[in-house]
This record gives sequence, C-alpha cells and structure tokens, in this order.
Amino acid sequence: MRKLLFGAGIISLSSLLIFGCPSKEQVKSTGGAGGFEDAAKKVYVPPGQYDEFYAFLSGGFNGQLSVYGLPSGRLLKIIPVFSQFPENGYGYTPETKPMLMTSYGFVPWDDSATTLSYLKLTVHQTEDGFS
Repeated sequence: MRKLLFGAGIISLSSLLIFGCPSKEQVKSTGGAGGFEDAAKKVYVPPGQYDEFYAFLSGGFNGQLSVYGLPSGRLLKIIPVFSQFPENGYGYTPETKPMLMTSYGFVPWDDSATTLSYLKLTVHQTEDGFS
C-alpha cells in the first residue's frame, strides 16, 4: 500500500511538472501574465476620462447608495440615503436630520422603514424624504 501511494505521488508530481508549466514561447507570447494583461488594458480608464457606464447599487441595510464606474470598477461615490454619513455631515445637520425620521421615529440607519427618498443625481445628494 505504501509503495502504491508513493508511486502515485511520483507520477502526479512528474505530470504536474511536465504538463503544468508553460513553455518559454507561451510565456513570451502572453507577456508572462497568462493573458490577463490584455483584460486589464480593456477595462482601464485613465484619470480625467469618464467610464462608459455607471452602476447604482444599493448598500442594503447600511442605507447607502454606491456608484461604481464600469468597466473600470472604481467606486466613485457613496451617497447616504437612509443613514447618517459623517464624511459629509448627512444626518447631523438641521436640513438632513428630518429626512431620517420614519414612522417609527428617528432611525439613523437601515432602509426597512416605510420611507421613500428622492435622489438628485446632478448633485449626488438626497434632496427630500417622504414618509
């Protein structure tokens, strides 16, 4: 049994070394990155240029809206809607604190309350809240 396991180990190791490693020609033709270099070049968006598409994704229970640029995948902005956001003071100022009032009272997180909010995309801020 021991000889059988040792033999199987030697065979699998030798086949891995023979078939698993690329040849020098394959490494030169793909640039050494296995072809992933081309994929990175396709989605690269230089600084100062805009992405082709934008994804507006819900943050779920954190009550925020995330904006991602596509195809670059960069996180462009986090917009608070149903939660306080200390980075820009949303939910702490007299103008924004009433927007977090729900039918359950002041709830500074979550989007489970029966509240509808209007998001103005020109300024990337929540403009008004409706209960």
